[in-house]
Amino acid sequence: MGTLPKAKTKTEIKLHPRITDKTLGWGLVLIGFSLSIIEHFLKIDFFIASWHIISYLLLLLPLLYMIQQKKLINPYTQYFMPLLFLIICNMFYYNNGFVQHVLPIIFYLLVFMFYITSMHSVHSIHQVLCLRNFNIRGFSYLTVFMQNLFSYNIDKNLYSRIMKALLITLPFLIMFALLLSSADREYSAFFTALFTIDIPFEAYYIMTVPLTFILYLLFFIFSFSNDKDRQSIQETNTLDMLIIGIFLGMINLLFFSFIAMQIPFLSTGYIREGINIASFAREGFFQLMTIMGLVSLIFLFILRRHKDEKVSTVLLVILLAQSIIMGIISLKKMYLYQNIMGATVLRYYVEWFDYFLLSILSLGILFLIKRYAFSKFLDMIVVLGFLSLTLVSSLNIDAIVAKNHIEKFKDTPHKLDKNMLQQLSIDALPIIKKHHIKVIERSYTKRKSETMCKDLASYHYGFCSIRGEFGGPK
Repeated sequence: MGTLPKAKTKTEIKLHPRITDKTLGWGLVLIGFSLSIIEHFLKIDFFIASWHIISYLLLLLPLLYMIQQKKLINPYTQYFMPLLFLIICNMFYYNNGFVQHVLPIIFYLLVFMFYITSMHSVHSIHQVLCLRNFNIRGFSYLTVFMQNLFSYNIDKNLYSRIMKALLITLPFLIMFALLLSSADREYSAFFTALFTIDIPFEAYYIMTVPLTFILYLLFFIFSFSNDKDRQSIQETNTLDMLIIGIFLGMINLLFFSFIAMQIPFLSTGYIREGINIASFAREGFFQLMTIMGLVSLIFLFILRRHKDEKVSTVLLVILLAQSIIMGIISLKKMYLYQNIMGATVLRYYVEWFDYFLLSILSLGILFLIKRYAFSKFLDMIVVLGFLSLTLVSSLNIDAIVAKNHIEKFKDTPHKLDKNMLQQLSIDALPIIKKHHIKVIERSYTKRKSETMCKDLASYHYGFCSIRGEFGGPK
């Protein structure tokens, strides 16, 4: 008789040694639970306020703990933390649309990538933001994590000692809080607002609160267990030089024909008679900036497989140089249009993004001539992009626009675009008041609640400080 086949045994799932640290484990549970409560009950929808900032800080706390404990494998993660804190400060200080609505999305994406790559062995900075394929075991991680968390291997008297400490402390804590509240009205109002929370409970929260908690916990557990060795650099296949030569050559000819027709405007600012200057200035800078972006992507694709071939190097340098000239034409048109119509938020952002693309293209030429490694070029793009993001978010764009526009038309007040000014955020209000410009301030008082700057849930430092000075009580 033949022997019976052995039954397949279930693969044993072992928790990563880092996650077996009970201090970290209970910290992750507490942070995950806190974030799920804040997400559902304490955040407000229409702008960034105190609880948003608290949730951002809580989200970074496990990562900071691992950095402090020197348990992160990726050494580059820690260098981006100061910039993330600067982004958080900007969100709590400025009120413009980019900082209030776009920057939080970018912040979450960056934090997600930093966590996922925090335990990767890498060879370059850009790998911090470049994700690789990864598998997550889902609830199997969570099951083993909870079993380890509640394993009984601690001092038997610990819980009783904690209970005694709370029983002794709480009566004194309540008594002192009541006495301090009676001693000062402002502190009493602060204390009342701090603990008076209107919880907007919905029936579906019964499902979504636990689900959010589990997802946060799984995210933390997986991130700190996600070891991956990415130090090796894969060899790439060489591109067909005939195809690349024809491709780059024909594009260069097309670009040259365009630039040749722009030489009079580029060199002397000449514009043909009969052409509306404002229309001429308005047409082109978006299209030229799009071309610069596409050329940057083409360059990255070719450079990844570039083997220092002389013909392709020359053609790439010519392509990048012509794209830089197009960027200069785009900027010159933007300057001309701003000189006629004045600055706006969008025009400034377009101008600054043009500078960013020009920097990438210039770096591309330098890397081609010096024959630096492709990975170093990606590192430069990541560093430059991150620094540019933090710099742009740190600028008071609405105040800059208001100041530029008012000073431009101070001698011709009938040309002042008051509609544009009143669409700016409250950040522009000090500039507008300083120049005694009368505008309808409905855009500065969107947050109508008179108590919003007294409630923790709706308090925003930048808004409330300006509102207290120009628009009402702090």
